[in-house]
Amino acid sequence: MSEFAAPRAGRLLMGLYPAAYRAAHGADIEAVFAETAEGLTRRQVLRERRDLAKHALRLRLRIGPTDPAGRVLAGAAPVVVAVAAGYALHLLLPTLPELVERFRNPHPVYGLRPALVQGIASAVPTLPWLLALVFSVLGRWRAARIFGVLGALAGASTPLLVGSHQMFMLGEAVGAALGGLVLALAPSTLVDGSPRGRWEVAGLALGVAFPLMAADRFGVLSPGGAVYVQYLELLPAWLCTATAVVLLLRLSARPPDLHRSAGVALGIVPQLLFIPFLFLDGAMNPRLALRLAAVSLAPFAVALVLALAIHLARRARRTAGPV
Repeated sequence: MSEFAAPRAGRLLMGLYPAAYRAAHGADIEAVFAETAEGLTRRQVLRERRDLAKHALRLRLRIGPTDPAGRVLAGAAPVVVAVAAGYALHLLLPTLPELVERFRNPHPVYGLRPALVQGIASAVPTLPWLLALVFSVLGRWRAARIFGVLGALAGASTPLLVGSHQMFMLGEAVGAALGGLVLALAPSTLVDGSPRGRWEVAGLALGVAFPLMAADRFGVLSPGGAVYVQYLELLPAWLCTATAVVLLLRLSARPPDLHRSAGVALGIVPQLLFIPFLFLDGAMNPRLALRLAAVSLAPFAVALVLALAIHLARRARRTAGPV
């Protein structure tokens, strides 16, 4: 047997596990790892080590499949993908006719270069999220998570690429990084891959995209001039309204899954994280940030009230019994 045939997990990797868990299961982990990694290529062994490290970190952070935090993250991850993909779809679709026209009729001087630049600029922030959505609907969550993390990295690096120091864009970058972190930490085995869960992701994404495209068509959300405040207020309000519908469906289920419901609320947070950063921007009116927070929280308050009313009505019918 060659030296590479049966690698060990390594002291550093095993040290990621909590001490009590390592003392109880360390030998078994080493034995299973050695048996699994025997005869694999270096790339495959690296993948096994990565999975081992993720398992150890989830145990240490208490976000494993048996932990409440794991269920919350599993409920948040599909919402992160759906909302980001819906927003990306509303950005990409209206630009496609112009992009196709530029490819069909190249510039007389620069040729296809302007079309290629526009295509790359449109695809980098949007295509990873759209692929994440497609794989989510197909039930392939591991692939969806990979593309979602890539989309989050693209969003987080935008202020660096454009050289912006505005607090607004910094908040959006931090929100994108938070979304990627949620996707990376969510236990794959707990993400709802049922037909209902997949249609829920697709419905939320389309429910975000098409109303925003309609609003763009009528100039409601154009981020410029006198309507810039409308853009800041109406965009998060609609994102929260669409997500609140999913929250209401979760809370009104029999029985309600409170952990996944909390995850639905967590899933929209990356899109709203720019709001606290507005308080740090001296050029912004603090009242604007307060209004944004109010219009963002209002749909969730309505969803909670409706869910409570539904459960109270059900309890009243059970108490009354058959007539």
